[in-house]
Amino acid sequence: MADPLTLSVLGAAALTEGVKFLYGQATELLKRRRERRDEAIEVSPGAVPELEGGLRLPLRADDAVLERVEPDLRELRRRLQDYADGVEAVASGDRELLESADAVRRLLEAVYGQRITFRGERRETSGPVVEGEIDVESVAGYAAAVRARAVTGGATVRAAVRVTEVGENAEVIGVDVDRIGG
Repeated sequence: MADPLTLSVLGAAALTEGVKFLYGQATELLKRRRERRDEAIEVSPGAVPELEGGLRLPLRADDAVLERVEPDLRELRRRLQDYADGVEAVASGDRELLESADAVRRLLEAVYGQRITFRGERRETSGPVVEGEIDVESVAGYAAAVRARAVTGGATVRAAVRVTEVGENAEVIGVDVDRIGG
């Protein structure tokens, strides 16, 4: 599990902007879910705080993931409300705030399929994440944990494969990509 204290290295202004961004994204996702809108979320460049790496915009929510995490996202968003609205001061030593902000971030990362890392944090850079896993007894044909036509800049691809038996003329691949790069 990620360490929420990575957020504590941010200065007060950067942490405040980060909390506002996370709160705003959670709010937008929940509103769209209520309205049953599935279009991409347009984020103005000025609304995104300084990140390590970059997000692929527009942000696209995975509706199945959002449905699963919605109750937790609602509760955690409420915990950030007073900080995002400026009612409570954001402090890098406030462990409860850091844990809540990091939990919202992790849920947003799952929904968007992208990592969100603020400049100055020590964690993997922001950007798309593609993960795949195969765990089967037997493969008789073709199986790939991740199969993509193209992986463009900034994306992280991870695959895990566990197969007990691979049949004759069968093929098992962790990552199968036609093109890498822009």
